[in-house]
Amino acid sequence: KIRFLLLGTSLSLIPSLTSAQCVATQDCATLGYTETSCSGGSGVKCPFGNKWACFKSESEYEQEFCTKYGFTNACSGTNQTGVGKACNGKYYECTCTSGYIWNDSSQKCEYDYKTNCVIGALYYSDGTCSDKLESSKTLLGIVIYEKSASQNGWVMTHKRVKSYIRWSTESVNVPGITSTTNWRAAAKDFDSCGNTDKIRAQGNSSKYPAAWAAYNYQPSGTPTGKRWCLPAAGLINSLYNNLSTINTAIGKAGGTKLDNEHILSSSEYNSDYVWVFCTEHGAGSGGLFGNGKGIHGTSGDIVRAVLAF
Repeated sequence: KIRFLLLGTSLSLIPSLTSAQCVATQDCATLGYTETSCSGGSGVKCPFGNKWACFKSESEYEQEFCTKYGFTNACSGTNQTGVGKACNGKYYECTCTSGYIWNDSSQKCEYDYKTNCVIGALYYSDGTCSDKLESSKTLLGIVIYEKSASQNGWVMTHKRVKSYIRWSTESVNVPGITSTTNWRAAAKDFDSCGNTDKIRAQGNSSKYPAAWAAYNYQPSGTPTGKRWCLPAAGLINSLYNNLSTINTAIGKAGGTKLDNEHILSSSEYNSDYVWVFCTEHGAGSGGLFGNGKGIHGTSGDIVRAVLAF
């Protein structure tokens, strides 16, 4: 039946097979000849022009193979080494030296700020640190002293808690607080919160406004059971020794940089004076300067509270 229909069809409706022609392209690029030349002449020249189809070298095949199977890391940067054997000079993965972690985006080993809160790191309420401001977290301050086996780490506020404030309104030595006129001896005092508690026990916020201002500072995100304190002279000394690093971090946090302000410490100079941070008199005294307890002049005496971690 099918044969009958075909035979019954008019020949005028069947395409002419004799009119179809096969024409070979002479376009070199279409044929795959895309190179202007081949290294060492290793390739085939297009018969219709001056283009070449080049053969891959052994090293190119090796590179292609290594890349295909994930050997893409040079591991040649600072604080990183390759794991296992290299393939065409690249490694499947890199390992970082202690204190550093691998960053897939930058393909580098970067300092692990989250677990290593070094001086100048930004400290957050979840107990982690960063080298940059993270808007999704609650910033508490700047690390000014690193934690060790024998000493707490310390964070200081990146902004002033109080300005133009007196240390006290009376000239007495607070019992139990280190009192010395030697800045090197004062720089060994790190008992910020112990000093603050002793000062508070000596008098109320009217008599000892600086210590009470630090103690009452309790921003959102402060860890449960933790209190802010007036920094001891040892931390003031650390500010001076790391001034550039700390100021850079304060800038990242959008705070007020340390610019010759008199940051009050909780360490006494004598019954009339207290140790303060002062870059103007810092040379040869570790940034420590004896200043009157009851003075708050035009430059202002400043409270920047500290928190142990």
